[in-house]
Amino acid sequence: MAERETWTTDEFGSSHEGSIGVLLSDGTVPEPAFFPLSSGAGGQTTSEWSVYDGSFSLTPKAHALRAVCSCGWTGTEYPLDWAQIGEQNLRVAAGDLAEECETEWWDGHTATVEKSAVAVPEDITDLLRLVSE
Repeated sequence: MAERETWTTDEFGSSHEGSIGVLLSDGTVPEPAFFPLSSGAGGQTTSEWSVYDGSFSLTPKAHALRAVCSCGWTGTEYPLDWAQIGEQNLRVAAGDLAEECETEWWDGHTATVEKSAVAVPEDITDLLRLVSE
């Protein structure tokens, strides 16, 4: 089972952590997919986009992919063409859309965040460092 792939920048870290998000046909974001263990109680959950192919009764079929960020920003919706995807592995069949999402996040969102960021004066940085020590 794939872990959800995320992206960060050195400058912004987890405050701007990007990933590929899934939208269902009704426009909602699905709950994390749960895969029970066959040997008893428990299981594993994931929000990795490629598991939302509808092949398991517990996972809905994604309608679209989009880049998302931990700050709440969401990118362009890239609809999935299930007639073209057919029975192919979703990760392979929609890999180009996933790359579009990542590119939009890196080149678009992080550039916008960087332009709007304000550098903290060194005096304040030094004071914050002293307080944390």
